[in-house]
Order: sequence, then structure tokens, then C-alpha cells
Amino acid sequence: MASDRIGKKSARLVAVPPFEIVDTTTDFLLKQPTVKENIRNVPVNHKLVDSIFKEGIHNPHLTMRNWYPLAGSQRIRAALHIKENIDNTWNESIIVHRFLQDYHNIFYLWGDEAFRSKAIAIWFQLQELVFKSLYYEHVADGSGTMMTEFEDIGEELEWEHDRANSRDVSTIDSSSSMEHGVKNESS
Repeated sequence: MASDRIGKKSARLVAVPPFEIVDTTTDFLLKQPTVKENIRNVPVNHKLVDSIFKEGIHNPHLTMRNWYPLAGSQRIRAALHIKENIDNTWNESIIVHRFLQDYHNIFYLWGDEAFRSKAIAIWFQLQELVFKSLYYEHVADGSGTMMTEFEDIGEELEWEHDRANSRDVSTIDSSSSMEHGVKNESS
């Protein structure tokens, strides 16, 4: 699913929640509490690391309000790997489209926890699909490797939620917006 795209015409028909566009850096994202806590659960895509280290990050990221990437987690994990293993001063300028609110939290009202987790994961995946279809302009890196190939490689890697079999993107909950209202049983 990560490498899927739809036509821009179809993508523009989808109602997307409001977001802000922020010029920031990989260091800024890596310092955000939710990113810092969860990004190591993303496996390192070494082919992506090599490409990013040589050429930088081309396409924008889509993040939740708490800055955790819905589109771009592999690139942020690659950035951490570069900082820790190749060049500790490496810091890339990036563009982030950040949701203004936690629009997915409506699903926490649903009582069936298994269905709720699946619904949130689907919502995130569809937002990622529309985002990539609309805003990813770079389709290949300088060596000719398609960006979708990096995404396919990442899909084949063993993710933390695959190992734990209990975590999914819905457990990377946003900053306590629902904790005071409805109990979030999946965090």
C-alpha cells in the first residue's frame, strides 16, 4: 500500500483535513517526544539511507499533530541512522505537512478495540495515499531508483509492530487529546 498512488484528479476529490506546511529540519522532528519514542520501531532501509545521505530528502512529509510521520517515517528513521552511524552533524531541511488536529481520534469512540485499530490504520493509510499522490513530485533519486521502490523495500522489512503483533500506527497516539475524555485502550 505504501507505494500505491492514485491520479491527482482523483486525489483532489478527497476531502483532506486541514494542515499547516512547515519548513523544518530532520533534527527538529527527531527531537519531538512521540518521534523520539517510536521511530526506532521503524526498520532501517539501508538502500534509502544511502540515497538520502548522497542526495538529501526530496519529497515532503505528512505528520500527525504530534509530528509523528504518516508519510516519511522511513526517511526519518534513515535520518536517525545517518546521525548515529555516518555523520553525527547531518541535519536535512525538510517540508512537513502537519495535521492541525487529531482527526483520527473519532475512532476512539468505537467500542470494539480490534475494529477501531484497523479503522485508524486504514484512515492513516488512505491519508498517506492521497498525500503522496498530490505532493510527491520526485519520482526517482539521482541513480534512477524509483521512490516507490524504496517504499516497497520498506514494506518488506520487519517492522516492530510485525514482531510485537500488537502494535500498529494507531498506538502512536497523539498527545493526550482523548485521554481526558474517552479512555484510549490501545495506548
